[in-house]
Amino acid sequence: MASTQALINRQWILAKRPEGAVKPTDFIFNKGELPVPGDGDVLVRSLYFGYDASQRIWLTEDGGYMPSIQIGESMRAVGIGQVIESCDPDYATGDLVEGFMSWQDYLIVRNDGPMPLRKLPKANFPLSWNLGIFGVGGLTAYFGVVDGLRVQPGDTVVISAATGATGSLAGAIARALGAQKVIGIAGGADKCQWIVDNAGYDAAIDYKNEDIGERLQELCPQGVNAYFDNVGGDMLDTLLLHMAPEGRVLICGAMSSGYTDVKLQGPSNYMRICTHKLTVRGMHLFFYKDEIPAAAAQLAAWVEEGKLHVEENIHEGFEKAPGLLPTIFSGKQPGKLILKVANAS
Repeated sequence: MASTQALINRQWILAKRPEGAVKPTDFIFNKGELPVPGDGDVLVRSLYFGYDASQRIWLTEDGGYMPSIQIGESMRAVGIGQVIESCDPDYATGDLVEGFMSWQDYLIVRNDGPMPLRKLPKANFPLSWNLGIFGVGGLTAYFGVVDGLRVQPGDTVVISAATGATGSLAGAIARALGAQKVIGIAGGADKCQWIVDNAGYDAAIDYKNEDIGERLQELCPQGVNAYFDNVGGDMLDTLLLHMAPEGRVLICGAMSSGYTDVKLQGPSNYMRICTHKLTVRGMHLFFYKDEIPAAAAQLAAWVEEGKLHVEENIHEGFEKAPGLLPTIFSGKQPGKLILKVANAS
C-alpha cells in the first residue's frame, strides 16, 4: 500500500442544513487531509456506506438521538471499512470493521461510542451483508419482532414500510416465530407483490391505491395482535383502530414525517391504547448492543434454513453518495440501500 502521506481523502461534507427533504446540493465535495490516529484511535479506509432514514434527523439542529452533524463536517453513516493503522490493541492493520463512519475515504473511528465497532470475521457471505441482514436493518427487525413485539404462534402481524431494510426482514422473522398471518404495507403494486413473493408475507396492502382500514378489516377481521410501525402519522392512527384487545404496538420509526424535525404530532386515536389494553413500546438498537452477537448468529441460522431472504440495492462510486440519500424517502427499490466505494485489499 502507498504511503498515507500520498493519499487523497475525498469527502462529502454538509454545506447547509436541509430545508424540508434532503437534497444532493445540501452537500459539497472536498479533498481533505488524512487524519492522524492518536491513542485508542483506529484509522479506517471506507469500503461501503449504508443508508438509513435516521440519517436525515442527524442533519437537524437537534440531531435526535445522536449529535447533530455540523456544517463543514462529513456526513455520518453506518459503514464498513478496513483498518489502515491502529492505536487500539483490539484492532490490527487489515481488519475489516463495521460501525459509525462518515462519507470520506479515510477516517478515525473508536470503540467507545454508543455502538461497538464490530470486527468482522471471515465468512461465506458477501461483506455487504454486515450492513443489511447482520447490520442495523436486520438487527432492528430481529429485536423488534422477538423482544419488542414478542410475536407468538398464532399471532396476526402487520408491518409498515415492508420493503425497507428492516421491514423486508421483519415479516419473515415473525413467520419464523410462528405467526399465523403476516401482512405488509407498501407503496405500489410491484412492491406489494415483491414482499409476498420474496419476503415471507401472506398479503400486502398498497397504501397508495387502497384504503388501509378497509383492507385490514378484510384481512384481519379479529384484529391485529402485533403491529411493527416504521411510518407513524395517519398509518399509525389507522392501525390503532384495528388492533385486537391486548395487542402490541412497536414504534420503530416515523418515515411519514420525513425526519425533518424531532417534534412529531402524536396519534389522535391514542385512547385505543386504554380501551383495548394495548402495549406500546419503543425500539432502538442502542439498548441491545450486548446482545448483537447472539442475534446475528440466529439470523445467520435462519438464512441457512432458507427462512430469510436477503435483498440488497447496491450502487458503486463515491460520487453517488449525496444523490442516494433522498431516495430513502422517495421510493427506492426493496432491501438495504448500500454504496460501494472501494474494494478490500
